[in-house]
Amino acid sequence: MLILGNSYTFMGELDQEVQAVFAAAGEEIAAGRLAEPGWRFTQHVEAIETAGSQWQLAFAEPQAWVVLQEQSQIPGFPDGQADLAESRDAAVVLDGYAASTGAQTMFLMTWGRRDGDADNPDTFPDFETMQTALAAGYLDYAARASADGTPAWVAPAGLAWARVHDDVVAGGGDPLDPASAFYGLYIDDGSHPSVRGTYLAACVIYASITGRSPVGLDAPGTVSDPAYLQGVAAAVVLDGEGIAYPWQWDVDTGDTSDTSDTSDTSDTDEPAAGDDTGAPSEGACGCDVASSTGGYWLVGLGLVVAGRRRVSGGR
Repeated sequence: MLILGNSYTFMGELDQEVQAVFAAAGEEIAAGRLAEPGWRFTQHVEAIETAGSQWQLAFAEPQAWVVLQEQSQIPGFPDGQADLAESRDAAVVLDGYAASTGAQTMFLMTWGRRDGDADNPDTFPDFETMQTALAAGYLDYAARASADGTPAWVAPAGLAWARVHDDVVAGGGDPLDPASAFYGLYIDDGSHPSVRGTYLAACVIYASITGRSPVGLDAPGTVSDPAYLQGVAAAVVLDGEGIAYPWQWDVDTGDTSDTSDTSDTSDTDEPAAGDDTGAPSEGACGCDVASSTGGYWLVGLGLVVAGRRRVSGGR
């Protein structure tokens, strides 16, 4: 498995967490990552097409899965926005490169920012609005990448964040209380995942690929509530509706059916949207962290479109 992303991927060493979840289930996989601060799909395409790069070398080797994680705001932008248009094109190109290695593509749906996006307050005023838009964007990537008849998939980590958020609300709590289970999915910046958040994402990827529940698997001692997070991942993926998964896919007919077995227990500045000339600058997201290289669609998701959209760096 090869994960392409940015600081959302490397800050929690998502590839290693995914590998550990599979190992806990008795399944040995080799997972690696290619991730740089603030990188977009377009930059990953450029890197793959750069002679002798780590990206080009990685895509010259056989892969089983290529997991794609886009910059944290772009998938939620509205139709016609320049960054989103470029991202959609690049998503299809990356899917093609994944296919050239023999891999299936899985897009990693990321999560809305805990307090919404201060760079785009009209578009992403809060977590819920941002998450709805991101979900629609990632499902659209998969639909576009699947247009050639070869399905691409989505691992809905963002929907797992939303489930935790809603659980807090249902229990009479405030998701923005620092003691809440939702608040604790993030580090202090309210954007990047904490250890718990990364573990939740890894469980979602495991369930999305295998169709098996992560409930009951051994978990890292650094995660305070693994049973709860495992249950959230299982519920979102195995009990959810509207997203197709590879374990439901009939390769003979091209149809989806429920075949799951659930018995198993920054570093860039912020150009205005559409501004193709914005130059990088330091510290826009407060994440001066060393870089590391190492289906389908949901009915009824609305897309909020208002104001100018700005991309912030580092994620």
